[in-house]
Amino acid sequence: MKILTLEADNISKAFSDRLIFDKLSFEVKKGEVLSIVGPSGSGKSTLLRTLAGLEPLSGGSIWTEGRDITKLKANRRPISLVFQEPLLFPHMNTFENVAYGAGLKGKLDKKKIDSLLKAVELEEHASHYPHELSGGQKQRAALARALAVDPALVLLDEPFSSLDPKLRKQLRYWVRDFLKEQQMTAVFVTHDHEEALLMGDCVAVFHEGRFQQIGTPREINRRPANAFVARFLGSHLVLDDERCLPLSDCKVRKKTSSPEAGFTMEGTVHHATYHLGRKLGHIHLPAFKEYVTLPMEENINEEDAVSIAASEGAIIHFDHNRPS
Repeated sequence: MKILTLEADNISKAFSDRLIFDKLSFEVKKGEVLSIVGPSGSGKSTLLRTLAGLEPLSGGSIWTEGRDITKLKANRRPISLVFQEPLLFPHMNTFENVAYGAGLKGKLDKKKIDSLLKAVELEEHASHYPHELSGGQKQRAALARALAVDPALVLLDEPFSSLDPKLRKQLRYWVRDFLKEQQMTAVFVTHDHEEALLMGDCVAVFHEGRFQQIGTPREINRRPANAFVARFLGSHLVLDDERCLPLSDCKVRKKTSSPEAGFTMEGTVHHATYHLGRKLGHIHLPAFKEYVTLPMEENINEEDAVSIAASEGAIIHFDHNRPS
């Protein structure tokens, strides 16, 4: 039986008459990463701030390692928060920045700071100041600073959002591996579904103040709980309020007069491009008022009428009675 590092029990948050989230309950086991993903402005960061103690709850309770921390101030909680920006002190070098929080809490151990700098691959930059570091190096320093205080839980609030796409991809793989190597428990917030599926052992899709679905990346990708989750993932075509179709099961062909077996849709290639050596078509489906992007053969071009086919068995029926 795994130990629970974090338990949120019926937590709610409202600002005046605006409800941000209501009666959320979830848990994170020791050594696991929970990804919380949802549209911008949905309240994900507010949820993270309540866990950190930077915002009071309107209701419910928060527990870490079996201890109720709901009333504790942020600096008394066994939790570290990594923000969107690294927020390093410009007048301190890398070693001093990483050691700062530990020093305030009376936990400064120079050998441990040296070990953390080595772990985040910054030992050769210990004497460098923030203006001498790259964006990725700054975020690694911020992560090391968060771990220097021996937290039970690390919260990461879209830590890669300010980085360029290439560096963002590189760093998220690195951070995922690092958290696992350090056996850290973490909650990771993002609006990028691809990032959420990569980072999390468990993924919670957040919208309209509640979790639309909680599950492993495989579970959520294979069986979206509802139309919102299917649309948000971008890997399914929502047919109606009850059904969706995985795009991976769809085949694109030039439209012919001969009827095709199975489930078919008609569309027009709006734009063609290449990705990883494959030709992709951005296809308009007027019956669904949607655009989908699918691999297609070289002989299919822009403005061509196409037929998209899939087997009837590939269609997923939403289970509205299934608990999230």
